[in-house]
Amino acid sequence: MKLDDVRAILEDVRFNRWRISAHAMEGHRMYLQVGDPHAACNITHQPTSWTGRKWFLSEHMTKSEIVTTAFKAIMTAVEHETREQFLYRGASIFDPHYDVDCLHALRVSAPLDVRAAA
Repeated sequence: MKLDDVRAILEDVRFNRWRISAHAMEGHRMYLQVGDPHAACNITHQPTSWTGRKWFLSEHMTKSEIVTTAFKAIMTAVEHETREQFLYRGASIFDPHYDVDCLHALRVSAPLDVRAAA
């Protein structure tokens, strides 16, 4: 599978107004990426664009694997946006952008929310 083949397959994939594109890095390692060129920032509500993580592809992938990877990329990006937009008391408590070291510090210092014995 070559980059042009992957791009041709992705031409038939659609989700909202998001862009699903294929690229190659140095050394020809291919990846696909989803993004929204016409988004609004979840914090400032100002116009912005974003791209999700890189989903690396093998040159040995089948068409079904590429379409399935595009679906997984979309599902992951939707979850990411949901985590940013889900608010509790006005704060996005499940935001995916928290620093992992801060999350670790919170976890080792904060008690768990547990059920009382019945």
